[in-house]
Amino acid sequence: MKLDYFALETLKSLQKWEYPELEMRKDPWNVFIGSGNAFNICSVFAMKLGGVAINTSAYKTFLSRHGRKDFPSINYISASAGKDAVPAARFLKEKGFQFNLITVNRDAPSKEFVTGKIFVLPSFKEPPSFNVSTYGSMLYWLLKEDVKKIQKSISKIEIPDLRKYKNIIFLSDDGHAPIARIAATKVMESLEGISANGEGITHGMHLGYLMQPRDRLVFSINLDLGFEGEEVYRLKDKTYLGSLLSAYYIIGKSQTERDLRNIEKAYKRQSEMLGWKFRNIV
Repeated sequence: MKLDYFALETLKSLQKWEYPELEMRKDPWNVFIGSGNAFNICSVFAMKLGGVAINTSAYKTFLSRHGRKDFPSINYISASAGKDAVPAARFLKEKGFQFNLITVNRDAPSKEFVTGKIFVLPSFKEPPSFNVSTYGSMLYWLLKEDVKKIQKSISKIEIPDLRKYKNIIFLSDDGHAPIARIAATKVMESLEGISANGEGITHGMHLGYLMQPRDRLVFSINLDLGFEGEEVYRLKDKTYLGSLLSAYYIIGKSQTERDLRNIEKAYKRQSEMLGWKFRNIV
């Protein structure tokens, strides 16, 4: 089962699942911490609820140098709440921070260190690194966007053959930059031999993304730019959930069985190297 399957199944289930009450209030001093694509989900939470999103390479510096303990809320977001969430949660507790955990894992390895609330959201068990229903569930919990409208939109999507390209550039309007970054990461995790980058247009224009046309595809999310000389695929969906699951769906349509085997092998190897707790595979 590939990413496109989980995108559709997630949409079928989001409105049926039960969610904890969202108890965080808007405040410019909220803090959201996450690694990998969880950091990008943190960015959406910060856009909606105020505050700042910090990745796991930067949170120690931010919290250590800021000098305050009384943030309105500190929230660690992690699907598994294992991996690097364990030392991060231990650090937060040892330094005296009150913080919440947002996860889909009831048996989260890091829960023993949590000093605030633990929000456990519903999801499927998926192959490692997929995180379709996990992040989909988090976005739906936060935003309650129109699922039926998204389903209808995905049913009409034209599917590009991503295997035709060596590189894919995901460029979005600035508001959807987290989705562009998630999609780029997902291509690199999921499609053998294809590199990818993703960013919002204002920052992305400074990263050389549009300097030299190459053997690549520009995947445009909610942009009306011409991209002269480039091959362009345009996705227009102003919802975060819709743009996320549409990207997952499109990427999944180019996945192969070999890709799935590669993901499992690579994740096991990385887990052993870094001491991660391995997640269940469907």
